[in-house]
Amino acid sequence: MTRPLLALPLLALLGAPAAAQAPDFGADTSPWAGDGECDDPRFEGPGMATGPLVEADAMADASDCAAAFAQGAIALAGTAGGGKGEGTGEGTGGGTGGDTGEDTGAAGAGGGPVPPPLPAAVDFGDDSGDWARDGECDDRRFRGPGMAASLTWLDAGRDATDCRSLYDAGQVSVWDWDGARAATQCDAVDFGDDSGDYAGDGECDDIRFEGPAMASGVGPALVGRDATDCARQCRYGTVALRDY
Repeated sequence: MTRPLLALPLLALLGAPAAAQAPDFGADTSPWAGDGECDDPRFEGPGMATGPLVEADAMADASDCAAAFAQGAIALAGTAGGGKGEGTGEGTGGGTGGDTGEDTGAAGAGGGPVPPPLPAAVDFGDDSGDWARDGECDDRRFRGPGMAASLTWLDAGRDATDCRSLYDAGQVSVWDWDGARAATQCDAVDFGDDSGDYAGDGECDDIRFEGPAMASGVGPALVGRDATDCARQCRYGTVALRDY
């Protein structure tokens, strides 16, 4: 479920939804607790784990699910706008190795999980990230020449000063899911080959793309090296180009 160096959720959002009473998230007793993805089957949404959910993880992944819930990336099943696909393969590497899941169960083109509409005002968050104030925007919600070379959802909303300054300077902008999908022509993309360490795990590890079928941490080393996964998810409408 997690990468050796870059971990945490898939698609985070620009701000939390309207205030709602938080459910009881339970404890962190699941084997997958602390990997940055919510594994509790009571929830659904783009912040969920990419492997199949099991009843044993109900109320057993509190920290991950609470964080995703606060970001608006998950909601209780039946109330979220987009759910997790069925038939996915669960990684067996835990928090120390690559995923071995086969299939992300993405919906057909135009029907993949989609985050809620972006709020009118950008909530930059705070400077609590490890890379805050280094002159680059590490918040994966953004795109543009001012972005850091490697990105993880851990830094969403945690690099406010850098991202705000670069946003004001026109060096980063909000990555827009609908706009990216409309502009991405999968047939025109050179996806490369499958020489990457995580090729064939069902997630796209190429930082040129973004979306709910992306790996939780991405960097320049795998550009053009996860062709089958990225081409498949692009065709299914669950990833699109970051820069479009």
